[in-house]
Amino acid sequence: MSKSKILLGAFLCFVFTILLSQIISARILFFVALLSFFLKHGNFSAKDLLSQSWDMILFFSILLIGLLYSTDYSLGLRQIETNLSLIGIPMVIYNLSAISKERLDQVFYAFLSGILIASFICLGNAFISYAKNGDLQMFFFSNLTQPIDSHPTYFAYYLIFTITYGLYILYYETIKFSTYWTVALLLFLFLMLMLTGGQTSFISMLLIFSFFMLKYLLGERSRKETIVVCLIVIMTISMFGFISILQNSEQFHSLSNQNDYWERMMLWESALRANTNPLFGVGTGDYNLVLNDYYRSHDLVKYAEDNFNSHNQFIQIFFSNGIIGLLSLIILMGRPLYLAVKSQNLLGILIFFPFIIYGVTEVFLGRYQGVVFFGLLHQVFISHYYSTNLESILKAEKF
Repeated sequence: MSKSKILLGAFLCFVFTILLSQIISARILFFVALLSFFLKHGNFSAKDLLSQSWDMILFFSILLIGLLYSTDYSLGLRQIETNLSLIGIPMVIYNLSAISKERLDQVFYAFLSGILIASFICLGNAFISYAKNGDLQMFFFSNLTQPIDSHPTYFAYYLIFTITYGLYILYYETIKFSTYWTVALLLFLFLMLMLTGGQTSFISMLLIFSFFMLKYLLGERSRKETIVVCLIVIMTISMFGFISILQNSEQFHSLSNQNDYWERMMLWESALRANTNPLFGVGTGDYNLVLNDYYRSHDLVKYAEDNFNSHNQFIQIFFSNGIIGLLSLIILMGRPLYLAVKSQNLLGILIFFPFIIYGVTEVFLGRYQGVVFFGLLHQVFISHYYSTNLESILKAEKF
């Protein structure tokens, strides 16, 4: 077996375990990053690595600098540890061979395998718990995802990505499996999204659904494309029906609020007002201490007791690392989307646009689950862009 295949297999194993265990996936990533130096496909070039991942390195460096003027080094170091995958993932992907569309699909199928097993574990546990106590709440939100130690919001992000990628393959490409089996799989994943998701994930799905609907209405209409649109209509009706049930059921409405906290304006305003240094922020490790002090001094004791962050990635990075940190975040999130638009990569646009919505409602780079997910998608799509461009240049030189 060649070195590249060994490294690819180890990397796909890491992708597979993201859904199942944070601890295991973090350790596998560390191992694969070390392994990549011994199994790299060519000579190492710091310049090439930097050209592909400079935005991730910039963001991580600003977090490190923010640690220097923090007083709570314990929290600051935990934040650095949480974001270490922003360094490890680029190293591994750089040392792999070029990320072609075929390799991109391999990453997706590894991720899909993980999310299916995770979903079955969650549902199996819910059925067992329901059989014991008859409590339907075990099928929803944090109760459902507790067996895999995953926050339901992040699990919903994973499901949105998987459904989006699956819809894209079904709509645009020749699939390897039966169309009806693929539709059944997407419906199952959508059911899981309904059980775990909140209003933010529903908004993201509506935007993605809108794209396919407009594409269908304005373009040619084949049988397969009609099946996709019918599937989207079923999903949309189901989504609004589920929202209606949550709003009309006091029991499930309370659960939904726990999962998708929407009194965010006060949290956003608090983080903005608590920032005493707009240029550099309060420090990578001090945002929690400063924000809780602000809550207590402004009669928001409940927020301090619950240890709420700003629930907005843009405000959070401005709060902790100032305008400089905010600019680095905009670059980090905007670069893959810009390159996707530049190269007319519709899949890339569909995958990365929802992160803007995530950023407005959640601090998704504050947990390992969010960091490793974004870092993975960011780097494989960036690498795919460079690989595709290199192929185009080589073909042009031949002629």
